[in-house]
Amino acid sequence: MQHRYQRRIRLIVGHPRGEVKARSLLGRVLAFLLGCVALVAAFMVSVVALAVVCVIVVLAVGYLWWKTRDLRRQLRENPPGGRVVEGDAVRDRD
Repeated sequence: MQHRYQRRIRLIVGHPRGEVKARSLLGRVLAFLLGCVALVAAFMVSVVALAVVCVIVVLAVGYLWWKTRDLRRQLRENPPGGRVVEGDAVRDRD
């Protein structure tokens, strides 16, 4: 005879909307403190991420400025409007 083993899973839901309420004053205080710590940690992570992005942007702009310095010097010495040659070209075929 074969036996069937069934596993029963029991779900416990504290509130119909899935909210969990602290039952004691100590639980409420701990939940509040944990929320404050999470908020401060998230703020610190965002500040560090913003600082890293700012450093990357400054380095990229500095790199482009450094690499284009010769081109900027050439443009200052020879402005693009200084050597304009106007005319027509005719090609004769033999």
